[in-house]
Amino acid sequence: MRALGPALLHLVGQATRARTAAAFAHATRDPGAAQEQRLRELMQRNADTEYGRAHGFAEITTPAAYARRVPLMTPADLEPWVARLQAGERKLLTADEPVYYVRTTGSTGNAKHVPITAAYRVEFQKTVHVALWHLYARFPRAFLGRALYFVGSRKVARAADGNDIGTMSGFNFTELPPLLRAIYAWPYELFEVGDLATRSYLALWLACLGDVSLIAGIFPAPIVYLLRDLEARAGELAHDLRNGTLACAAALTPEQRAFFLPRAPPRPDLAARLERAARAPVEEKVREAWPHLRLAYCWTTSTAGLFVPELQRRLGAGVAIRDAIYSACEGWCSIPIGDEEPGGALAVTSHYFEFIPEIDFDAGSRETRTAGELEDGRRYYIVLTTGAGLYRYLLGDIVEVCGFHHATPRIRFVRKAGAFTNLLGEKLDESHVTRAVGAALAESRLEATWFTLVPDSSGTHPGYVLHVELAGDGDLETLRAQVDAHLGEASYDYGRLRAAKQLRPLALKQIPAGSYQRVRQRKVGDGSAEAQLKTAHLVADAASLPAELR
Repeated sequence: MRALGPALLHLVGQATRARTAAAFAHATRDPGAAQEQRLRELMQRNADTEYGRAHGFAEITTPAAYARRVPLMTPADLEPWVARLQAGERKLLTADEPVYYVRTTGSTGNAKHVPITAAYRVEFQKTVHVALWHLYARFPRAFLGRALYFVGSRKVARAADGNDIGTMSGFNFTELPPLLRAIYAWPYELFEVGDLATRSYLALWLACLGDVSLIAGIFPAPIVYLLRDLEARAGELAHDLRNGTLACAAALTPEQRAFFLPRAPPRPDLAARLERAARAPVEEKVREAWPHLRLAYCWTTSTAGLFVPELQRRLGAGVAIRDAIYSACEGWCSIPIGDEEPGGALAVTSHYFEFIPEIDFDAGSRETRTAGELEDGRRYYIVLTTGAGLYRYLLGDIVEVCGFHHATPRIRFVRKAGAFTNLLGEKLDESHVTRAVGAALAESRLEATWFTLVPDSSGTHPGYVLHVELAGDGDLETLRAQVDAHLGEASYDYGRLRAAKQLRPLALKQIPAGSYQRVRQRKVGDGSAEAQLKTAHLVADAASLPAELR
């Protein structure tokens, strides 16, 4: 019977999630009580630590007392504590010892490290388990076959205390029991292949062999790039599957060839699928190549939303796309329940959360609100307290409340703090740019591999330059004019200043094809997870861009 092993493993997994899902469902009816309980647990568990003693954790029993006694923590505040942990000191932030350190840069910026503890793993696993519970209930056929899941490097360095430093996805995947790894069509060894073009071909080949029903990643761009490669290389894949060969074998190390080549028996049945895929229109290639694929699970909001139309077109009508958990290495914050609408319920049983209204933060206030005090439609800076030792941690993300799940707010990611420019009062943020460029690309029937908007104060009047790498040829002047017009629609003040000729017309700079691929290759070579390479669609200074993209 087809995919019996993975289907049974998925079913067993669903059964183990039931208790966690029921506890979350109960908590969402009274998020205030659930959050107070979570805070008390964290305070009691970590009272006898250096940080806990300094801030009186043992006496803190209410959110008000916590906000009064403990300062907000920034990444810069966390850094010296992590340095001491890596040097071997213990009981600084948490009673638990760190077992790993995640290295992350987010969308931009310098590398930072986040300690991972056993308590923190329990917290984020709650978020994952509840989200998967709801996803399985809505898309049971997506859990009959194997899954495709993008993973980063487990180890890019080692701390002085002996713990590995790497990506969250690499750590999580390699910590899975071997039996559970059988659910995934891609072995960890795939992500140790350094060349992205070779890795992508291997990923497609393994997906064809794996009888996949679900594809998951954080950012949708790597899925889109993979499907572009499917279009370009379906014929080669068909040849290899028919003959039991591997076209990219010469690019592999001897150890990698020894691992992958035994997995390449002749499969004329699969070759016939890929031959049909090679001849099929773009919208039908996935159905021919992977006929059991039913669901793509990835972010669909903010900058990620730009890639969703192309992703849906390439997946075809038979594959649903659903918004994934809003998370960072520092915290796993939302639980989407499989609805078409983006966003998810706040993960009230996982971490303790506070929020600062965006308008208040920008005015200088740092007074926080609890989960039970949020208003629908309002935007907030999110503040985390977790079992990893992050206390009132200012993540730097802005989220928006988009309704409620029972009494618990649903949130969606809007943008990073700082993804905002204001030359003359136009007050552009990243969501304006993503919306405007996405609309213009759709009208022009173009697809972009990468883009970002950059302010330019040179010349007699300031303005903006759109740096863009297109996936094909197109009318650049029409695209430029359409983006300019849509920016005016997205931001009233941009349109007002453009009409008054105080801002000069938008300029467009076409980036040569393949430039972003070189940037991706370099970052992956440095240990970044491919699926976590998020695109900043608005930057304050062109000098912050990699040289290839300026």
